[in-house]
Amino acid sequence: MKKSIYLLLLITAVLQTACSKDEVEVFDSNNYIYFNVDAKDDEAYPSLSWTFTFMDASVKSDVYEIPVKFAGRYLDKDAMFEWKVVDSLTTAIAGAHYEKIAPEEQTIQADKSEGVLKIKLLRTADMQNKSYDLVLQLVANDNFQVGPVDEIKITITDQLVRPDWWVYTPYERFLGTYSLMKLRLWLEFMGVEDGSNPFESEQYVMWADYGTGNFIYKLYKDGEVKSTVLAFKNWLYVDKENPYDEDLKMPVAESLGSY
Repeated sequence: MKKSIYLLLLITAVLQTACSKDEVEVFDSNNYIYFNVDAKDDEAYPSLSWTFTFMDASVKSDVYEIPVKFAGRYLDKDAMFEWKVVDSLTTAIAGAHYEKIAPEEQTIQADKSEGVLKIKLLRTADMQNKSYDLVLQLVANDNFQVGPVDEIKITITDQLVRPDWWVYTPYERFLGTYSLMKLRLWLEFMGVEDGSNPFESEQYVMWADYGTGNFIYKLYKDGEVKSTVLAFKNWLYVDKENPYDEDLKMPVAESLGSY
């Protein structure tokens, strides 16, 4: 919501001031970059989580990519953007838990309105029972000014944690409140071993354009989602004897969403 309001104000300001040649030139020369991740209502800025738990023990690092976008005119050449670590909010240690990647890889490609911030995350033995926070902030440079959502927090761990894809639709709406037990059972039922989102497939996802001509709006097929959740509920009763979830204070099947 904050991001949408900011962009609306930005566009309104541009339209109101674009009546002179000088003002048009100012607009042409300024693009505003921001993290393309929504913050929850109770968050000052978005947070994401990264876990090594689904990776083989031999994997000691991985490159994490965070989506970024910009508001402005399309670029006619690749443009680098810049960022920094907010040390005062970060518990992760440089060289031990993360490494920066070459600046030339932090780029918005020509004729694109989005890209990714890349950072190398490092696995340590204590992450099996500990997590580290890494807060990043976009920084203005010759190519971009800083737009809305300029900070983001990544929690790095080697434990099973609530995945970023467990959101209201379709998860909290159909599977109900998150719990560690529910996540483990859900992944087992869906046969997922790498921790990826079981609903992220053509069986469950469809795209709409809402009159734009571009299929950019992601929707979930309620019928497919409902039938799968009902099958999960039946599996909990028949195969798992509907185990009691201490975190939710009720049996798992009774904690599923109502619809």
